Amino acid sequence: MAEPADPPNGCGNEELQISQAYMERKLQMLRQLVAQPIPADACDTCPSQVGEGLFVGNKKHAKDVETLVSLGVTGALNCAPTGISSLNLDVYTENGITYGFTNVSQDNYGYPILHDRSGVRSEHLETAKTFYDRIRQTGGKVFFFCVAGQNRSATLAIAVQILQGKALQEVLTLAAKVRPWILENVGFQRQLVELEALEESYRRQGTHPSMPLGDLPPEVKRRRLKVECIDSDHVEVELLVSGVCTMAAVIPVEATIDTVRKVLLERVNAYLRYERQCEVGKSWLLFTMFALPVEFDLVLEEAAVEVKVQIARLQSTFGLHIVKCPDISEAGPNTALRWNDRCRFEVCIFSVLKDSVHEPFTFRHQERPGAPGTLLAENFLDTNLRAWDFTSGEAFRSIEPIIFSFSDDPRSKRDFMNISTSKTERQQFNHPGEGGILGMGANAIVHRVELEAVEKEPQVVDGNLKKLRRLSSDHNIERRWDAAVKRPFGLWKMLASMEHKSEAGVAKRLRMAGALNKQGRLLDFYGLGIALASNNNNHDEYKFEVTLLSQYQEDFSSYTLKQFMDDYTKVLAHGNLSPQEHWRIKDLQSKFSLIKVKVLLVSLLNGFRDLTLMGVQAFDFNHMNNVLISRDCRKARLIDIDGNSKGSIQYPSEYIQGSGEEDLFKPALDVDLSLVLPVVVQHLICGKGRGTHFVTELISKVRRAKNDDEAKDLLRCIVQEDFFRHHDGDDVEKTEKHLSKVVEWFYALLMKRSPWSTWTNDIYDAMRCIDHLPIS
Repeated sequence: MAEPADPPNGCGNEELQISQAYMERKLQMLRQLVAQPIPADACDTCPSQVGEGLFVGNKKHAKDVETLVSLGVTGALNCAPTGISSLNLDVYTENGITYGFTNVSQDNYGYPILHDRSGVRSEHLETAKTFYDRIRQTGGKVFFFCVAGQNRSATLAIAVQILQGKALQEVLTLAAKVRPWILENVGFQRQLVELEALEESYRRQGTHPSMPLGDLPPEVKRRRLKVECIDSDHVEVELLVSGVCTMAAVIPVEATIDTVRKVLLERVNAYLRYERQCEVGKSWLLFTMFALPVEFDLVLEEAAVEVKVQIARLQSTFGLHIVKCPDISEAGPNTALRWNDRCRFEVCIFSVLKDSVHEPFTFRHQERPGAPGTLLAENFLDTNLRAWDFTSGEAFRSIEPIIFSFSDDPRSKRDFMNISTSKTERQQFNHPGEGGILGMGANAIVHRVELEAVEKEPQVVDGNLKKLRRLSSDHNIERRWDAAVKRPFGLWKMLASMEHKSEAGVAKRLRMAGALNKQGRLLDFYGLGIALASNNNNHDEYKFEVTLLSQYQEDFSSYTLKQFMDDYTKVLAHGNLSPQEHWRIKDLQSKFSLIKVKVLLVSLLNGFRDLTLMGVQAFDFNHMNNVLISRDCRKARLIDIDGNSKGSIQYPSEYIQGSGEEDLFKPALDVDLSLVLPVVVQHLICGKGRGTHFVTELISKVRRAKNDDEAKDLLRCIVQEDFFRHHDGDDVEKTEKHLSKVVEWFYALLMKRSPWSTWTNDIYDAMRCIDHLPIS
């Protein structure tokens, strides 16, 4: 075998040098044996034995404990990140299988799975060798696995045999007979060639590459992800940084959620400062456990789930013990929990800080030619939209994996319309459906996505997770949500949505005070979620987004108050409409009575009244686009509540409690609303089938009239034609009397005459005004 030129001494001070001719000869040999295309009829139902007491397989094999036991496996090493997080480790323990992990975060060309360019062994290789030696010394067999059993696990399995003194060609010859499609990653191929050359060089020189951590240069220490030493007061846990890597972290055994968050974020920041020259800006911390599927993740963020609910779920669902707090009702931010090594955390980063400025956090995912996996399948990232209920903390997720799109320029709104729900295609929806677009405003886009709640619950016995049981049918009622998912266009809009005084903050309080919403007057907000989105101009670049979710209801669909007003005032004689549309609008206009006018207005004002009771003291509404109307026009629902820059959202409301001051105006109406309400009333009374221009001209004439009688006569003609056109001769006197009352009411409202001189300054004045609209 040709010797490598200038073999390294393992000190980390010299670059690894191997002649190109030597490398090419070795790679040619390797590719004749393995790195073969996966046959279309390949039957990969069982782990493959690639060495003495050593098997390689995929995540499905890892879950088939019965087969592992039949093969004599007593040790299983997870070589991939959290795509295999749902392993039931209790079953491993019960069957005498030792579990270990060295999560190789990436499967790309340049990732140092075996060693760095100075020849210093990676943590992954050290862990794999130690684990393999320990299991073999007890007479057991070892199973290395990753997602596909193709690159990461296979590379480490080949490498540990090279460290035993075997030749690369000898090991590959055996592997080729049972698993010829392994090692298609060219970077991993080169590292195996380099490892064999390094080992040959070390044996000739009588040296060894392993070095104590304390003797490594500082820059090498920082790159090592494994935490070496812990004491009895601390515990090692797995930490996934989605889009970056998976690493080990050490947290106190007894600590509050906030303390754990700070420790883990500092761990992530230490990595980001070195690798990306930035720090975490805004992020969420998620929690789950080994042996649980991804549906069980719990978001440990006050913005989404109350701290008391977080602690209750950590105790009841995951079996963690509360420290010195016997009554769960007294639990709060200062309550400590007892953590263990089964805990797994995920930091989902939304923004990073560079020079104290927030920037969107993006990461890249690039497929190699011919690789079978995509980001939507066989990947460690969870591409389902994840969500949590504000009040119960229950986890929901989209039924299908789904990736939205985003734009580098938030003004390019069409770039937000693309949706990917399959492995190979990106689609664009213009109608309701999975990922379909329900609406688009100035700040955000709303999609339709079907969510489902977790259908399984762990059974906790003596604080340990023993098994999974399916919920009974009695508990499976309304476990699926047809959700309206709101995604802000820009970074700052997304960050604002996480704040206490944001739309999400209002929605959370509305959910907590559900008694105000029993009649369904407000849009039924569900909670907050995390979605994955890719750059519309570069589908290999991804980022995470915070989303606001509510329950989508077909009855309301996307029929906004603005669309309703357009239909209600449309002049049919001038419209270029299809026969079906012409008939629908004509039917709407002809059947819309004064009673319907009042019902619609009362429903609208009731929604604002509910917000007032919640302590929302200002409403930022984009005119009539942010109110949904039911198809029967009997209910109005409010959307897009934004108190971030206008007013306050204290709960309970200062108004309800009493402020001690007299004659306080109840701050129920914002300027936008005080303009919208009069316009809505004017168009409902005068604009049926006449167009908005007609209403404007009529109101102008009324206000320029010589006297009240002339003004009322103008209104009388219109109101009579709109609402009193058909009546029996015997009821003429009653009809005239009723008509006169309506005209008097509307004229006083229009001219701000007594008693309606201030009706748009206060929600209760407006409600009394509408309540006195005569409809007998």
